[in-house]
Amino acid sequence: MSQFGMQMPGGRMKRGATPDVYTGLMALAVVALLAACAMMYMQGAKVGVDGSAIGLQDQDRISLKN
Repeated sequence: MSQFGMQMPGGRMKRGATPDVYTGLMALAVVALLAACAMMYMQGAKVGVDGSAIGLQDQDRISLKN
């Protein structure tokens, strides 16, 4: 049988890397983190100075929009 080893159909076929469960979980984690960042940016824009999510309000004059 060893004389047919390299001549068998599919004997030298290389398979590419396929995504596994951990790749799927990592992709899901990235999507969840992006959604969380977008949500925090939108909520920060509501309480920030002039609608800016990264602007800081003065400590003595904090105001919130209705």
